[in-house]
Amino acid sequence: MDKDAEIYSGKKGVIFVTGETKKMMIRLLQEGEISEERLVRELGKARSTISVHLSDLKDMGLVEERHSTRDARKKIFVLSAKLIGGSEHPYKDRYYELLNNLRESSGSPYSFLKGLFHIIRYGLISQGLDVQPALKEIGREAGITLSPLFRSSDIEGLLGEISDFWSENGLGEVKVLTEDTILVKDCFDCSGIPEADETLCSLDEGLLEGIIQGVTGLKTRITEESCYGTGHKGCVFKLEVI
Repeated sequence: MDKDAEIYSGKKGVIFVTGETKKMMIRLLQEGEISEERLVRELGKARSTISVHLSDLKDMGLVEERHSTRDARKKIFVLSAKLIGGSEHPYKDRYYELLNNLRESSGSPYSFLKGLFHIIRYGLISQGLDVQPALKEIGREAGITLSPLFRSSDIEGLLGEISDFWSENGLGEVKVLTEDTILVKDCFDCSGIPEADETLCSLDEGLLEGIIQGVTGLKTRITEESCYGTGHKGCVFKLEVI
């Protein structure tokens, strides 16, 4: 597998996209509908080259061709798939370390399930799949589903409820540092996992975004700034209303 592949979920299932031209075309399509003429202009490629790539993307089920709503004589193209990841070099050593640790957690349900979750994450990464985008989207949808459990109508009160919810459900111990920053200790998502030189808690980012959106109607961007995965002793999340 190309380590620089991008992975999309479309009408024909999971598709691996390689090649810089196709990836650049998809990035432009992510901004909205686009004409073949604009793709030629933006990418500086021959029209015949763009036409071949568009045909390939349509065959792959990633792009649809439609008539422009502004001018029915013109054809435009729209993205009909969702980015779910990008392949990376395998993390085999970390994966096997987690597998070995799993035996030691047998008999402790919480530790065992936490270790199993970590193995699933690193197992997928070791197969070349970056699961972070998918986990964030899953977390966001789960957060929206959970939002009726919360009563506060403002973010300050909601963060206090989230702190209780995280603790009650074994997700970690939350401390509100400022109105837009929280710290999570003993994070279920990543504590005890081998250092990865990157933040790991995309599931928590999504959960927080989904809960806040479901309760307040506000769209936020939750960004993890430090993590057990980066060698820190806790996870710090920054909240931004967008």
